[in-house]
Amino acid sequence: MTELLLLKMSSILLVFGAGMIGGLLPWRVATSRRSETYLGWGNAFAGGVLLAAGLIHLLGDAADGFDGLWPDVDYPWAFTIAAAAFLLILGIERVLPKTARMPVGSGLLGNDPESDSLVQAAEETKRYPYLLLLTLSIHSIIAGMALGAQQSVAGFIIIVIAILAHKSAAGFALGVSLHRIGTDFKRARGLVIGFSVMTPLGIVLGTAISAILDSTGEQVFEALFDAIAAGTFLYIASLDIIREEFLPPRQDRRIKWLWAAIGLTLMAIVAIWT
Repeated sequence: MTELLLLKMSSILLVFGAGMIGGLLPWRVATSRRSETYLGWGNAFAGGVLLAAGLIHLLGDAADGFDGLWPDVDYPWAFTIAAAAFLLILGIERVLPKTARMPVGSGLLGNDPESDSLVQAAEETKRYPYLLLLTLSIHSIIAGMALGAQQSVAGFIIIVIAILAHKSAAGFALGVSLHRIGTDFKRARGLVIGFSVMTPLGIVLGTAISAILDSTGEQVFEALFDAIAAGTFLYIASLDIIREEFLPPRQDRRIKWLWAAIGLTLMAIVAIWT
């Protein structure tokens, strides 16, 4: 338990650093077309990792957790909660923000549709330091709480890999979006810090809540947030990453598919030992 706690505390620095480096990198290097190509490949890899993490690891662990808690209850709670989480994030990110319609391929924003949508909504309302931070942070906190709720080193490692694979790519996409609409570095740095700190905040919350619960409550909390995180990861992988990178078809779609397949395969191999 002490080893797991130390790993959780160490992951706070790793996840925060990944978000900060990715988010501020556009101000350090020229955002050329080639760098966007590399971002697309990285996003595709992250999509494969998140897809496997959600379906193979988190959803399976959540189902096992609920079965262990209530073996006589014949209801797919894990899948129902994951589906509800998927729809919840869809509503928060695609229904609630009042975004302007922009032509596909306009080139005004970055490669990440999540940050694009939020930046558009923020610019329209002139409340961007708050709206952008609030909406972008939702699934970061959920993923962090799922990580903090883990009671095994194997489960912890799976979620850390998935979070790190997405965090830097999402941070870079957000940074590109802010850079392209002319956000000054000081304001952008504050927004990137806010984005980067949300997952560590979730880790602390998840760890603290697990610590004060009894054995049964701890199991319920872990199974619940495994299911919620599974739905969130599936949403990010399918609608935020894979849809954006493959629809409409791009010239490098075969390379992107290969990177997505590599990400999924690596996580599937890890499942052999977890």
